[in-house]
Amino acid sequence: MIRFVVILFFFLSYNSLAQDVHFSQFNETKALINPALVGYQDGDYKIQAQRRSQWGSVTVPFNTFSISLEAKNIIKKLSFGVQLLNDIAGDSHFKTNGVTFSLSHNTKVNSSNNISFGVLAGTYQRSIDYSSLVFNETENIPNNNIDFFDFALGFVHEIDLNISSTLISGISLFHLNKPNQSLIGSNNIQLPINSKLHTSIIYYFNKKFQVKPTLYYSEQGESRELISGCFFNYVLNNSSAEMVVLRAGIFNRKNDAIITEFGIKIDNFDAMVSYDTNISSLNSASDYKGGFEFSIAYEWSVLESVKSNEIKVCPKYL
Repeated sequence: MIRFVVILFFFLSYNSLAQDVHFSQFNETKALINPALVGYQDGDYKIQAQRRSQWGSVTVPFNTFSISLEAKNIIKKLSFGVQLLNDIAGDSHFKTNGVTFSLSHNTKVNSSNNISFGVLAGTYQRSIDYSSLVFNETENIPNNNIDFFDFALGFVHEIDLNISSTLISGISLFHLNKPNQSLIGSNNIQLPINSKLHTSIIYYFNKKFQVKPTLYYSEQGESRELISGCFFNYVLNNSSAEMVVLRAGIFNRKNDAIITEFGIKIDNFDAMVSYDTNISSLNSASDYKGGFEFSIAYEWSVLESVKSNEIKVCPKYL
């Protein structure tokens, strides 16, 4: 009975969480998409916080919080990132806490091609609170938490197609060590490798308007996730005193949700909000309500007095 309960729990967890902890604003969580993207930013340093709340209209909300710090070119062309992650799901308060460290190295192949390699290493703890769960009979489940190590690799290729457009594509593999997820001491419950592909074209219509069509695909075991859509940036003001950029995006997570995003960038500050409108078969219960997400970031450089005259509407990633 005990093995059945735990196996059933993990089966439901994997299907409900779908491909690990993730955010709808995937273009903001670079280390979770591809460690080779760490350091793809304008400033020398970037700190970012992100929070997501989902399924509040259906059940106990699934809440995810992340805070990260990135340092670009700390040693020659080597960039570093660290991320703290907290995720709590459902009545059992299935919790995932983790910290990851990423390193990426960018190489300029020629005047129009760049490649980047990245590696990620992290440690996680997952725990369950059984006090809110109801069993038909008394169960003595030996473990309330598990600790595991995680390892990932990534590759990114960036090419300037012409003076106004850039193509960025990448591939990454997470859970290469297939960490054990069992709470009952079994070695048969492993976290499957999560492979991810992403590509986007950054196109400048002019100095004020930019579009970024994007495609993102993730595969883990029997789970699949395909997101497609477009991001838009418009420079509202670019005076010597202040730069203001309006941002928006619309994406489709196949057979699951429509994601709308809105944000603003004022000098070094960047804030985004997004909402998932559920279009899956669950919409009869969710009433098309999905998840709300918020992110805020700040970038700075060592020599803040030195600023580029080039209008950088959007960092070149995803």
